[in-house]
Amino acid sequence: GAGRYLLANLTVGRIFGRPVAEVLGRDDTALLPPHIVGPLRENDRHIMASGETQVYEEAVTLASGEVRTYQTTKSPYRDHSGRIVGVIGVGRDITEHLRAEQEVRRLNASLERRVAERTRDLEQANAALREANQSLGDFSHVVAHDLRAPLRAMQGFGQALTEDYAGALEPEAQEYVARIVGAADRMDTLIADLLAYSRLSRADLPLAPVDLSGVVDEAVSGLESEVRARGAEVVVEHPLPGVHGHRGTLVQVVTNLVANALKFVAKGVPPRVRIRAEAREDAGGHADVRLWVEDNGIGIAPEHRERIFRVFERLHGIEAYPGTGIGLAIVHKGVERLGGRAGVESREDGGGGSRFWIELPRGENKT
Repeated sequence: GAGRYLLANLTVGRIFGRPVAEVLGRDDTALLPPHIVGPLRENDRHIMASGETQVYEEAVTLASGEVRTYQTTKSPYRDHSGRIVGVIGVGRDITEHLRAEQEVRRLNASLERRVAERTRDLEQANAALREANQSLGDFSHVVAHDLRAPLRAMQGFGQALTEDYAGALEPEAQEYVARIVGAADRMDTLIADLLAYSRLSRADLPLAPVDLSGVVDEAVSGLESEVRARGAEVVVEHPLPGVHGHRGTLVQVVTNLVANALKFVAKGVPPRVRIRAEAREDAGGHADVRLWVEDNGIGIAPEHRERIFRVFERLHGIEAYPGTGIGLAIVHKGVERLGGRAGVESREDGGGGSRFWIELPRGENKT
């Protein structure tokens, strides 16, 4: 009960700034400031009287002036007969642990703040996107109705001039009328393709198992008149595996790929199109289906193979190969919306045909 230190280690000596030998046998009054000694003695007396163990944290100023935090456990010390004769204390330096906890709390607070900021930014971006989609939808409605109406008038009056007044028009005037009607037709087709691309970008596309054979058959059937007009041959290698996608979008994608294969062939060469599919599986066991649309067309030089999937990218003049330059952009956008990929392989010299492909997650064969 005299408060003398009977046992001490190097850490205790470091706290007091003395060799351990100078600590042993001394009491608190010789080692600590007076304002600390009183409460410390009172606490030790309470432990000896109650027989209780206390665990608490305390900030300790070392002799060097550094402040460290210790988790101290103090228990009554008993002699061989069980009588309480003193107090034994063990202190664990938890300074770094507390600093780490504080840093974790600071980082968590910072992370929560950043998450809140990102969430707010995303909400604002989504609101802006919804507004943009609404504006795009309104614009598409205007395009579909108000802008196409004058084109239909041009087409109708042009055809009326040709049919009803052909005899009264000079050959040069007839050519002008034909050009007007042709330009109106091309503009109408362009607007239709832009509307299709716009709808594809905005539409809700619920995904489900799709029968790829049925998709390809429907796409080829829709191009039957063009196949006959061009003297083309389209070979489909059945059966085709099922995929996970959206049937209407896939019909649109395959239709554009086949139409592209029919169009870009050398003059006088009958188009030959081969459609096949293969199941693929990566090292992680992820199963995909790659659908190939192969042609005997003019081919695509390596430097142009990325460009052709962009809107309005044309590699040839409209006089040589008519079109709007949106068909392959629709392919890329449609497959992207379905979580797949699209690409092309072609002869390095830019001739000898191309092999377009789309890749989608594998699914059950359902219609």
